[in-house]
Amino acid sequence: MANELNNPHDRFFKATFGRTEVAAEFLERFLPPAVAAILDWRTLCAEKETFLDPQLNQHPADLLYAVDVHGGEQQGYVHVLFEHKSYVESRINLDLLRYRVRIWEQWLQEKKIGALPVIVPVVFYHGAAGWTAKRQFADTVAEVAPLQRYVPQCEYHLVDLSAYPDAALRGAVMLQVALLTLKYIFRDELGERLPGILGLLRELEEGSSGLDFIRSLLRYLAQVVGTDRLSEAQFRQAVTQALSGGDEQMMTIAEQWVQQGLAQGLEQGLEKGLEQGLEQGRQQGRQEGLDSERQLLVRLAQKRFGATVTGPSQALLERIVELAVLEELGEALLDCADGEAWLALLARRVGE
Repeated sequence: MANELNNPHDRFFKATFGRTEVAAEFLERFLPPAVAAILDWRTLCAEKETFLDPQLNQHPADLLYAVDVHGGEQQGYVHVLFEHKSYVESRINLDLLRYRVRIWEQWLQEKKIGALPVIVPVVFYHGAAGWTAKRQFADTVAEVAPLQRYVPQCEYHLVDLSAYPDAALRGAVMLQVALLTLKYIFRDELGERLPGILGLLRELEEGSSGLDFIRSLLRYLAQVVGTDRLSEAQFRQAVTQALSGGDEQMMTIAEQWVQQGLAQGLEQGLEKGLEQGLEQGRQQGRQEGLDSERQLLVRLAQKRFGATVTGPSQALLERIVELAVLEELGEALLDCADGEAWLALLARRVGE
């Protein structure tokens, strides 16, 4: 498995569905009722990533969850495979069979005894066209009637967002916003639908978890700003309208992203600049992203801890030149108890 998620779809999916509470609600809602009813969702927990064998070169956004079965001591696995491509993967059945076998082998290597756990593979697909691949492994094997008993069925559960009307994509705010965003990200209606999707964020509970989700969502949407699907003006208007009047910290993030151009400077200046070979644009975009992230952190720190941290925060943040470190600090800031803890954290990061 790749150590880094370089694809924006992978990053957003894993940032969202890697949250146990979101994954549990999604699976409970979208698995067949009889399957969902027999699983104890209170016990759902993510398995360590090493359980997904890197030798299989599976999609880097694969998630593996363990969950108990009601009325017994057995534990099952829900293997969530995110398929984000705009085309249908014809060999998905073979890949899923490999994953099952390797998960079972590693389960046995941990010296566990008894019957092997049940694995429920779930393919999450949000391409623009409908999914057409076979749903059972047996359907991909040559059919010879007397030999069919020797061919494993190995069915997977498919969640194809193109097959669901918007009204069916319900749930808590994070889940609903994520599903609708993923459904329309490849579609021409994205600009038209975005204000309504982002408007749901007004119901998002305050706290670091909600702020993290908004940051992840806006970075994901920034990937398509400037395309036929979403203009810069549509993006600015949708974000401002959605978060105005809501939680003050959420609006601060929106202001920084939209007005300071972090989404444009970082995502388009860096990524599109690289694609077009514009070295100057790449450097400018990177610097704008760093400056905007620093300004955002200073504003959030000032709102939380008062004006006394403004000067020291600015001085320490100027010494940090890696955007990933600044983004991590944005999450850590929300967990700091006071200004002293925040400044101590910054000092550690710059090596003081």
